[in-house]
Amino acid sequence: MARKKDKKTRAAPRTSTGWAAEEAAEEKIAEGLKRSDLDDGKVTLIDRDLSTPVIETYDADTGELEGSILLKDGNREGLPGLVKIIENVDVELDHDANIESMNFKGKLSVENQSKKDRIWDIDLTLKNIESTTLKSNEIKIRELGTDKNTNTYEEDFVIKGEIKNLLLVKEYVNTLPEADNVLNIRDIESDLLKVKGKTSKAGTKVKERSTTVEEEEVEEEDEEEDSMEDGGTAADDFSLQAFGISIDKENTVTFAIAMRSLFEKPIKNIRVTKNIPGDFSNPVIKDTSVGRADVEGKKIVWNIEKLMPETTVLLKFTCGILVTDITKRKTGTLEVTYEASSSFAEGLDIDKYDAYTRNKFYVDTLERDEEPGMWDCKLVFENPSEFVIQLFNADVYSPDDESTKYVDIDPNDVPLLPAGAQWHSRKWTYESEEYPAFRKKLEFRVMPDFQTIVNGTIAISDVILEIASITGDMEYDIDQVPTYKEKDVIAMLKMVNNGSAPLNEITVVQQYFNKEFQPPKADEIKIIWDGSEIELDSNAVSFDGSVFKITLKDLRHSDNGLFAPESSLEFQYPIHCINPVQDAKFESEIIYFTNTFPISQELEFRPEVPVIEALHLRRRFRIGKEVVPIGALGNYKIILTVENIGTAPLQKLVLMDKVPDSFEYGTYSMKPEITDEVGQDTLKWTIDKLLAEEKIEITYEISGTGAYSPSDAQLGL
Repeated sequence: MARKKDKKTRAAPRTSTGWAAEEAAEEKIAEGLKRSDLDDGKVTLIDRDLSTPVIETYDADTGELEGSILLKDGNREGLPGLVKIIENVDVELDHDANIESMNFKGKLSVENQSKKDRIWDIDLTLKNIESTTLKSNEIKIRELGTDKNTNTYEEDFVIKGEIKNLLLVKEYVNTLPEADNVLNIRDIESDLLKVKGKTSKAGTKVKERSTTVEEEEVEEEDEEEDSMEDGGTAADDFSLQAFGISIDKENTVTFAIAMRSLFEKPIKNIRVTKNIPGDFSNPVIKDTSVGRADVEGKKIVWNIEKLMPETTVLLKFTCGILVTDITKRKTGTLEVTYEASSSFAEGLDIDKYDAYTRNKFYVDTLERDEEPGMWDCKLVFENPSEFVIQLFNADVYSPDDESTKYVDIDPNDVPLLPAGAQWHSRKWTYESEEYPAFRKKLEFRVMPDFQTIVNGTIAISDVILEIASITGDMEYDIDQVPTYKEKDVIAMLKMVNNGSAPLNEITVVQQYFNKEFQPPKADEIKIIWDGSEIELDSNAVSFDGSVFKITLKDLRHSDNGLFAPESSLEFQYPIHCINPVQDAKFESEIIYFTNTFPISQELEFRPEVPVIEALHLRRRFRIGKEVVPIGALGNYKIILTVENIGTAPLQKLVLMDKVPDSFEYGTYSMKPEITDEVGQDTLKWTIDKLLAEEKIEITYEISGTGAYSPSDAQLGL
């Protein structure tokens, strides 16, 4: 087989995958060869002068003519011996580009492409097998035949340790109006590089992704800490994405799909398929930095012919979505297929390939007509096979003296021989009366084609769009106040998260305050969260001009956590009415602003707000009590009356009656509050509003016990 010559050093030809052969000089199959047709696997000999079937060859050191190649019928093509490293890699990623699983299957394949010529004594040496389950870096194959049962040697392998994902793919979803500017290539590339070093062991499911709010919060906190260690801020991790959409509103969602190749060589035939769920409508391609993207039914298909190493590319598109209920919406999965020519197995490659095939060589020895005993000689090496052959050593020695060589060539002197070609050495003269018997040493090999073929798929899970929705109401305890007096009106606001998105920010805004109707102080505000009062930081309250605000920010880091779906908030605070003039009114407006985490389009809700009126009230009313005996002795009906005898309505009018200790009571026409405000059982009724000339009658019954005195029931409050 192949050996090194003493005279000159043989340089092992370097090859590469065929489809990338034009990328650089090192990508050629060998010096002087290039691929002509990938499908049939042939290569073509390169020569400056294509007009002649003869190619002259020269000594690389001296520049002297050493011989010539005679092409058969001008053919410059031939088959190489084919060695393939084939890898199938299937990666599953979550929405944040974390590896959920990675499946790897590798195969080493040595093939004979010829249907006519066998190859034999194949010696193959591999590089960097340590990270794989390949048993030896030296593979010896006795022979490969010409049919499908005998023309291939195969050996399966897997990668032992952790595998890096060499094609970074991440989808960004943003529901903000300014999403197109937010999703810029610079910030996306910076974010994408954060997952550059992620690894996984082949065939292992990394972890089950959780979608619970609690676990998401823990993961987010961990990510924040990592970001802060790197000198960033908590917001940096999430500023690119926003997942909240509003109910009963046409929302525009902007999608960006980013890819970056970490392969050493370009990858090709990348196809990205984005599946669009039925809830989304009107997909529109906004931008592609490379390749072509099209809308195909309910899919976006992005095709890229070639992606260079360490290059980030981006596709942006938008979809509309209108939701009328709070059911969460999925954004659709993502699928990527590609072909690469760099091994996942940390530099696994072919170091050397030698193989023989059918060959023929001889020495033409011609005695001169006019000079008997003088012989004109030349060496002829013929390639009768379909392969391209490299003749890298040809020596012809004198029959009498081994130190005398008539032919002495190395790989630098002879071009490769395409199928059917002959190499003719330059002639030499030998004088002898006997038949010359030259000693010959020829070394050659079938030229190889080394290919690393990676067939990759990536599946990326979708993300949930949360439906942001709030509802609520508000009321005052009274809506009329007296003129020229100070009076507090209690505002009671209620907010309910009736969506599916937890809320991280809440702001209550009430406006149009003035000197007669003034807002509360921070310590006068009471907040009740799901039935329990919470503490309010004084910094959360502000008053600017006529606008009063209560702001609850970054709730996810508060003791109460995010404002979860179905939770409620109540705000109670006084409106200070300061000596309002006659007919003064407080016509206010209240707006609830909320937002999700990550931040999305701000949601607002405006409850109906009553008007507080300042009336010139001069309160006139009449309260009466009547005791009427009923039934058996000791039983009485008490009739209480309250009558508005003025011209203005009365609000929050309190009516009380005490019951003597010697009487039992019950059977009310209006149920009272029972107190002991005057040292004994007292019945208390609160009348919210009593209009002018309106009269209300309240009755209840009492029954004497023990030593009772009926006249005690006559007493009133």
